[in-house]
Amino acid sequence: MNLKREEQILSLIRSLSAKNMRLAAAEIGTGGLFAQELSSAPGGASKIFRCGLVLFDEKGMSRLAGVRPAICRRVGLTSAETAAALALGVMKKDNAAVGIGVSAPQANRTALWIAAAVREKKKTWIAVREICFQPEKDPNQLREDAVSSLIDLLDGYFSNQQDALSLFEPAKRWKKCYQTPFLLRLVQFFIPWPGDTVSDIAVKVLLIGAICIGGWAAGQLSGDMIQTYQSTQVLERAVETMEQQPTEEQVSSLPDGYLDKFAAAYEVNPEIVGWLTIPNTNINLPVLQHEDNDFYLNHNFEGEYDPNGVPFMDFRNKVDELDNNTLIYGHNWESGQMFHSLLLYKDVEFYKQSPVITFDTVYEESQWKVISCFEAITDANIGEVFNYFNFVRTSDTERIQQYIDDVIARSYFTTTVDVNTDDKLLTIQTCANDRYNRKICIVARKLRPGESAEVDVEGAAANPDRIKPVIY
Repeated sequence: MNLKREEQILSLIRSLSAKNMRLAAAEIGTGGLFAQELSSAPGGASKIFRCGLVLFDEKGMSRLAGVRPAICRRVGLTSAETAAALALGVMKKDNAAVGIGVSAPQANRTALWIAAAVREKKKTWIAVREICFQPEKDPNQLREDAVSSLIDLLDGYFSNQQDALSLFEPAKRWKKCYQTPFLLRLVQFFIPWPGDTVSDIAVKVLLIGAICIGGWAAGQLSGDMIQTYQSTQVLERAVETMEQQPTEEQVSSLPDGYLDKFAAAYEVNPEIVGWLTIPNTNINLPVLQHEDNDFYLNHNFEGEYDPNGVPFMDFRNKVDELDNNTLIYGHNWESGQMFHSLLLYKDVEFYKQSPVITFDTVYEESQWKVISCFEAITDANIGEVFNYFNFVRTSDTERIQQYIDDVIARSYFTTTVDVNTDDKLLTIQTCANDRYNRKICIVARKLRPGESAEVDVEGAAANPDRIKPVIY
């Protein structure tokens, strides 16, 4: 290293140190000579030298210096664009304030390009020069000239020499040489790309899988939300039919014995058999009945397909003359609607607030006193089955009493309500929505003729000895 160059390097080191600026270099064709010159100089080059890259091909330029592969393919390794891309790319990739780029010499080794980029005060400046050399001279001199020119550029810039400053221009027009367009960078971030390592590809594949699963889940959630909204709209229209005054024509179309208030609802769906209302909940719902127990699992009040269904009475029950036990089923919507509120009865304090419910059939208005809330298994593959769903009608008083005893023994709470075998019972079922597919049911008995709807709830208490379902 000659004395002049050493002085320039020391001056450069002092200038960069004073401004707390770091330098990074990316060289093709000089064998890392610039980095060697800088790092071997006394004066604390390590304080300002971020890194030095010796590159040989497009892959290294892309991965290590951030140069767009398309630039290399379009203009080759010897060009102003390549040198500028190396300087700007390595500066950004290594978070340096100064970037050095040297492109490879041409096949005859008589020319190469150099670039020096400086970022100060949120602006980036760059100088790009071609270094030429006579073929008959020592090829190593080309490398020496390139390094000397780079040191001259930088020393002149930081020494405020006008002839050096005049060579620098705003880097904006050169950014396209190293900066991949946003959309392409976005694609490369997610999609396996030439030059990726095995670990990069593995991560991207996992990321794509996660995005696909997330997209599917979001689609499902969005679809569920839309479906729930549409189902809710149907139920609201059903409520409107009960709130509106029926027309004479609607009333005249009712079967004999039907209550007039069901006329508008009957016009919408002749399979309506009643209306269920539970205080302190959002259960204010129609009850339908079909020839089987499957149809209204996935059809709504208007008879259209709807996976959220609508409350329905067991097809075995008679509505004109209530059986020993009337069974009503309904889904437990995660949104909190339909029969979700039945789960509140697991708490005796809620029972005390709502001990009486209303279930009007199309023939009769009636109130019912709640006597039990229990959980049960209905799948023999999961646990011990409680066959409440098969108790509909019987003249066997022992069987009736057994059912009464069973639902009370399984209840979350005890009540002061007396029950006998002459009472009409109402069992309402929904799902607990747990992994065991348990059912939650409340049981109520119909008010007797002339009986008060008042209930001594102070005598109710939690039942710590309730019979719980046995799960296998």
